[in-house]
Amino acid sequence: MNFIKSNPFVSALAGITLVVCGILYFLAGKGAEKYQASKDAFDASAAAVARAEASPLYPTIPNRDGKRKAIVDYRDSITELRGLFDKYRPESVENIKPQALTDRILEANKEVTAAFGTDITLPTGFLIGFESYQAQLAKEEATGVLNYQLGGIKHAMLGLAAARPSEVIRIHRPQLAEEAGGAFERKPNEVARNFPVEITFKGSESSARKFISFLGETNPYYYVVRSMKIVNEKDVPPKVSDAKFEKDEPAPVSPQDSPFGAFFPDADAPPAPAEGGADPAAPAAPVAPPEPVEEAADSSRILAQVLGSEEVIVFVRFDTLMFLPSAELPKP
Repeated sequence: MNFIKSNPFVSALAGITLVVCGILYFLAGKGAEKYQASKDAFDASAAAVARAEASPLYPTIPNRDGKRKAIVDYRDSITELRGLFDKYRPESVENIKPQALTDRILEANKEVTAAFGTDITLPTGFLIGFESYQAQLAKEEATGVLNYQLGGIKHAMLGLAAARPSEVIRIHRPQLAEEAGGAFERKPNEVARNFPVEITFKGSESSARKFISFLGETNPYYYVVRSMKIVNEKDVPPKVSDAKFEKDEPAPVSPQDSPFGAFFPDADAPPAPAEGGADPAAPAAPVAPPEPVEEAADSSRILAQVLGSEEVIVFVRFDTLMFLPSAELPKP
């Protein structure tokens, strides 16, 4: 205490120096923390840059030009692919008068009924799936899409008629949103609208195969089979007694083959040579041609003989796709 009182200047200078050193130590510690944080951030950024430079898409001029070319080629391929579906994308689906739609339904039903003919049974009240409009007119705001769906169903039913089933059991067309007073809402990334229909028919296996193959064609409508079920007409398998094979007719017996042929020779047969050998002056006996070898029976005919006329019942649900207007692609 005496030293501080005796030397106030030195004491004050020492105190100030001590305070300044403390402040400098504190600031140095803070600076070291900031430096370490900055160094860590710099090291992380440098590592990210090093990884980016090593990647194939680093923004160099060659990589930029290559990526631009790849984007342009990809855009062109999408445009070309979309062009393949333009024929299933009507420019507009304009509504028509309800009575005009009814007339088209009746005309299409008449054409389809004539294609089936009288040998194919159709359900009672058949109206090509539009049975709900036998006694009423459609809403005008629904006539446009109904007219497009009518064309798809008509084409499909003409294909079924060409397959020649024995009976059309049922045709069901679910109601569209516009028919109930609603509106169709396009979902994100939806490229086509589905018009579903269900058909149940009975016929041979061949007729079922022909109709399913017909739905696989893409002209002029695009069909997509959603579900299908095929069952046998009978619940039990065929029995052995169901087989119906043709019986072979017995071959005629010649007198030579008969045990009494030696006593009753055929009058048309040449006389037997005398004993002691053949007459050298007699002409040689003609050689009979070999009997034709019977070809193997057709396996399909054998199967038909076993199965008889059993048919299959086919249920198929498919959609007629109407591709929607495509969105504009972003420019590369």
